[in-house]
Amino acid sequence: MEINGKAAVVSGAGSGIGRAIALALVLKGAKVIVADIDEKAGRETVDLLGARGGVSLFRRCDVTQTEDLAAAFAACLDHFGRFDIVCNNAGIGEREDLFGDETREFERVIDIDLTAVIDATRIAVREMRRLGGGVIVNTASMGGLLPMPNNPVYAAAKAGVVNFSRSLAYLSAEGIRVNAVCPTFTDTPLVHQGGEEGEARLEELKKLVGGILRPGDVAAGVIELVEDDSKAGAIMRVTVNRGLDYAREIRPF
Repeated sequence: MEINGKAAVVSGAGSGIGRAIALALVLKGAKVIVADIDEKAGRETVDLLGARGGVSLFRRCDVTQTEDLAAAFAACLDHFGRFDIVCNNAGIGEREDLFGDETREFERVIDIDLTAVIDATRIAVREMRRLGGGVIVNTASMGGLLPMPNNPVYAAAKAGVVNFSRSLAYLSAEGIRVNAVCPTFTDTPLVHQGGEEGEARLEELKKLVGGILRPGDVAAGVIELVEDDSKAGAIMRVTVNRGLDYAREIRPF
């Protein structure tokens, strides 16, 4: 897809990878709906994009609420006159002990990291069918391809995003491409949770994977998945040492 002149919705665009994706899209000539639950951060992203010559609009969006997702997509069509690209990027990690007596945090991790991706994709595909096509890129994680003992529910949710995205390769016959990007540890607010203990664990993980990605590294992968019309149901790994590459192709039944 040629990005120039297109319109996109990016969830979780108030910071981190989502902000970097929004910036990369406007630099390619797209107009962007900045969707985030954090109004202050979302408006800061809009200001940043404007300073770089981009056209964008903030919409507060709790991705666990179907009506918020639908409203963000409707805003894209209403304000920009088109609806071409969706980046389902909003996500959270685990901060509580999964086996603690009182915790139900795992439900929210699944709600945001997997259920919301499915819900947003359902809404987007219905609109894209009506409009004649589009591209959806879901932010998964290398944790969706490999075990994460410290974040098992996050890993499970991201594995779901990976196979969900792979399983929708058939939509390319209708002009709709669904792909996913799987970055290793990226320098975002998400990986800096957990105080001193969390930072110490992060340092160990950085040694294990050879460093830490910048949000822009992941955004570059998203741009490639949008632009490359041959990619449908593709899973892109983004790593420090190997850059951008693709997970082993698994053909749908």
